[in-house]
This record gives sequence, C-alpha cells and structure tokens, in this order.
Amino acid sequence: MKSAFAACLALALAQPAAGGAWPEKPGRGFASASATYRQSDGKGAHELGYYGAYGLAPKLTLGVDLNQNADVSGHALLFARLPLWHAGRNRLAAEAGIGGNHFQGSWQVMQKTALSFGRSFRTRNGSGWLAIDAAYELRNGGEDGIWKLDATLGLRRPGKFAPMLQIETSRPESGELSYAVTPSLRYALSPRQELVLGLEHRRAQQRSLGLKLSLWQRF
Repeated sequence: MKSAFAACLALALAQPAAGGAWPEKPGRGFASASATYRQSDGKGAHELGYYGAYGLAPKLTLGVDLNQNADVSGHALLFARLPLWHAGRNRLAAEAGIGGNHFQGSWQVMQKTALSFGRSFRTRNGSGWLAIDAAYELRNGGEDGIWKLDATLGLRRPGKFAPMLQIETSRPESGELSYAVTPSLRYALSPRQELVLGLEHRRAQQRSLGLKLSLWQRF
C-alpha cells in the first residue's frame, strides 16, 4: 500500500499547465498531450499525459485529465469548471472531478475539488499570466487524501520562444511534502498550436530529473 501511495504522489505532481481559472468559450476547446522521460538513481521511466477541456456553455467547461506512469500507475478524471468571479484581469473559478486511479492495474475511485485564481498582465516583453491552483484529492477509494498547491507563470511572445515556470507541491494528510519545479520554453507552431519543452526537477520520495515535451492545441 505504501508503494502504491508513493506512485499516486508522483502522479499528483503530473498535472497539466492549462485551464485553471480561465473557462473555455462555448464551442471552443484546448488539448495538451505530453510525454516525460525521467532519470532517478540511474533508472529511467516515462510518463504520458493528456488534458482536454471544452466550453459547453458560457459558465460551464467540461474536461478530461489522463495520466499513465510507465506500466505502474495512472489516473483518469472527468471534471467540470465553473467561473466564480471576474474583475478586470483577475479571475476565480471552482472545479470538481471524479474518476479513478490505479496501481498496477487495480483501479479505485478518485475525487477532486479545486479553487483556481488567475491574473493576466502586460510587460515590456509581452503579455503574460499567473495561475494559482489549490486542490484536494481523495484517491484509492477515499482512503488517501492529498492537498495540492500549484503555481504557473508564463509570458506570451508571438513568433518567439516564450518562457514558462511551473511550481507544483503535494502533501498527503499523513505524509511529507513533495514538489516539482519545471522551467519551460514554448514556441508557436501555428496560431492554434504550441510546442513546449521543459526540464523538470522533482522530489517525491526520491529526487529525479525529467525532460518533458508537450503539444498544445486549441480548437
């Protein structure tokens, strides 16, 4: 059970850098597919992830979050996001999700609730955004609770490489704090498609370094 929970902790730090407080417009959507290769204690491992969100109504965004850590563990989550407050460049939204997480193919129920704050801004080098997400997850059929606090800071620089920094933290109710820091560069392949390359330093039970490649698509 301890090893299963450690795998869940690693997955708790593997969330996409999108969505948050910003709803998708009705009839429009966003998708992100990612692959990460990491090294820890001389051993290699890979993760695959997919995130999709679609604007069903002006105040309702539906989505899916999928993740697979090699052939060991993973999760599949359906979620709904509702805007709560919008003033100028500031936003606040709530999210609720339900699905399942597994360890070596044994699936159990997973639930998630989250509160997200977002703020857009402008600098001399372009516009950008700040997102802060606080979440509580119940995994393994409700036996394991995990608190999360994540932050993303990014710039938009059309036609140029754009920097982004993610800081993700996770703490079980009866465990130690784990975290991941991922500086990335984004490059627009087209007006609706971006390539993201990041270097992730993670501490979850043990330290590891990972190379993450993502493709973002708006539709």
